Amino acid sequence: MYARGAAMGSGARLVPARDPGAPGPRGSQSRGLEAAGPGAPARASLGPSDPRSTRAYTLIAPNETRRHQIQRIAEQELASLEKWKEQNRAKSVYLLPRQLGGSQSESEVRQKQQLQLMQSKYQQKLKREECIRIKKEAEEAELQKMKAIQREKSNKLEEKKRLQEELRRETFREHHQYKTAEFLSRMDRALPHRSACQLTPRDPQPSIWDKLPEPAQQLHKGENAKTQQTEHKRVNNAFLDRLQGRSQPGGPEQSGGHRNMNSRNGWGK
Repeated sequence: MYARGAAMGSGARLVPARDPGAPGPRGSQSRGLEAAGPGAPARASLGPSDPRSTRAYTLIAPNETRRHQIQRIAEQELASLEKWKEQNRAKSVYLLPRQLGGSQSESEVRQKQQLQLMQSKYQQKLKREECIRIKKEAEEAELQKMKAIQREKSNKLEEKKRLQEELRRETFREHHQYKTAEFLSRMDRALPHRSACQLTPRDPQPSIWDKLPEPAQQLHKGENAKTQQTEHKRVNNAFLDRLQGRSQPGGPEQSGGHRNMNSRNGWGK
């Protein structure tokens, strides 16, 4: 083993290692430095005849005790490794000899393999069909669920519309009754002799319609109700026209309004 020594001075060279007990130029150099005093420069004692500047390495003798110890430890570890390999070596497997292939012949085995292959293909086909069926059932269930939700929404909307229509009809009926009562009260105030113009109701006499069957009677009653409704609407429109003409200044109903209404009203007819 070698070590690199330190370079001295501007011209650094290789120096060999020396025995520290042997006299040499280092001892004379130190003595020369001591004689020169502490203030003298150290480079004055180094000259071209110095043997330290002739070498660049130092030889160090090996430690035999340490070397033998390392070798002994390595040998012990190798011996331990070999012993562990010997202990953990795979053991041989021993099987009883037997006839391979079983008790069946080759043709039977091949026939069985062919049957298994055909069955496996059929089973795969059945499995695919089952997967498709399950997927379709899931899609159909989802579709039915969505339809049920939409049907419920539609039913709620229809119920809401029906309630709104009933409320509208009830409001219209009440408003119609109120307007009819108001109209009749105005007519009573505008026509003081209305009661004298009314005819005495006649006694009901059986007609040929009473002898008809029930469906025909209902049809006749419906036609009568429709006719009465049309007549009432016509009378109301005529009365509203007369009121509008009377409310305008200089209208045809401005003078003699009561006389004209008494002569042309439809209540006495």
